[in-house]
Amino acid sequence: MKKIVVFVCLLAFALGGSAARKVVWVIDPGHGGHDTGCEGTMSKEKDLTLAIAKEVGRLVKQNIKGVRVVYTRERDTYPTLPRRCELANDKGAQLFLSIHVNDAENKFASGTESYYATNVPQSGANMGKSELLALLLQRQYLANGRAVSRGVKQEALYVCEHTNMPSVLTEVGFISNLEEEAFMNSKQGQALLAKAIYEALAEWQKLTANGFDKRELRNLRYAYMDPRRESKPVPKITVVKEKTDDALAANVPVTATNQAQPQQSAADEARPKAEAEQPQTKKEESKQEEAAKKELVKKADGKNEEAKQEEKRDEDKRAQAKPDGSKQPQSDAKPASPKPAAQKNADAKAESAKPVYSIQIMTSPTILKIGDYRLKGETEIRYVQTADRYKLLVGNATTYQDAKNLLAQVRDKFPDAFIVAYVGDRQVTTGEAMKMEK
Repeated sequence: MKKIVVFVCLLAFALGGSAARKVVWVIDPGHGGHDTGCEGTMSKEKDLTLAIAKEVGRLVKQNIKGVRVVYTRERDTYPTLPRRCELANDKGAQLFLSIHVNDAENKFASGTESYYATNVPQSGANMGKSELLALLLQRQYLANGRAVSRGVKQEALYVCEHTNMPSVLTEVGFISNLEEEAFMNSKQGQALLAKAIYEALAEWQKLTANGFDKRELRNLRYAYMDPRRESKPVPKITVVKEKTDDALAANVPVTATNQAQPQQSAADEARPKAEAEQPQTKKEESKQEEAAKKELVKKADGKNEEAKQEEKRDEDKRAQAKPDGSKQPQSDAKPASPKPAAQKNADAKAESAKPVYSIQIMTSPTILKIGDYRLKGETEIRYVQTADRYKLLVGNATTYQDAKNLLAQVRDKFPDAFIVAYVGDRQVTTGEAMKMEK
């Protein structure tokens, strides 16, 4: 009887030990409780991270056998950062994933990004596993419909530095971007983000189950370490180089090999070259241009009519001065005065005073060669030379609304791009430019 009891106890101990050795993944919904994280117009980071984390956990439990999911919080509470790390370490977890939402002053900033620790092991079983998960996350975000990846970064973030297992902090989108906030706040958006994270975790488990080929890590680095985007290309835009003593002075076309061409006239510089490429669907802009042209013609006709009337009055005076009261011969009448040169200059100045908007994507101490990876495939760039750097601009637009539409496209590739405005050879604020449109 004693032998049976001992056997049962040993069996129970063995089974308990086997359960204790079960794979544990810790999922950390960022912030919580009094720590709301960043706030948007309709949501708070702490709520979004909790909803997405729970959906990730549900998918893991449902589809990956042998993995136990542990949350650092399951409701609106605030575990301290040390407590989150202690939980993961005490559970002997094999993975730690912290989910967060991004924020920026630039309201058009968008995309996902993932971080791993600076103190990752340089050898042993866990070498490269944190970076591998971060890269897989970025790949899966793009595969599941997110257009912009801001890449993978290595930083000393507390929860990654103080956990003893492979750990990653991932930012699933920008709450400061209205479009992305709405997406993250929707059930569909949360489901897609959770699916992307789950698929990255599932792929990570397969690759690391029996050690992984480091060539896979190298391939992922090449494809997903740096920022990138999927789908929509940025429209083709004029390439010019602009030199200036402080801002803009003249537009000089630059070929693909960056060889300067003869300088254009000031009037040609001022006209937006993209005008001819504007979509025909922009009927309102075409109507405004047509109305402006008619107004100029009307003014010119009015001035010519005034000149004719003035000439007629002079002719009548000359006729009254003759002894017989007859008019002078028609051949002696002077023709109507042509449009004064001063008026032509005034019209040219009015044309050059129209604002032109462009998108600044970056600055560089030198002109970049076509094909440089920093241009992300762009082959047509306009350079603005300042005292010690070049501003790199793309696009031309004649209205601020068109510039905003262009900016939305450009930011898929260059998240920190912004609108700049010029009047002739002078840079102005966008506010000043908008006033000049009226």
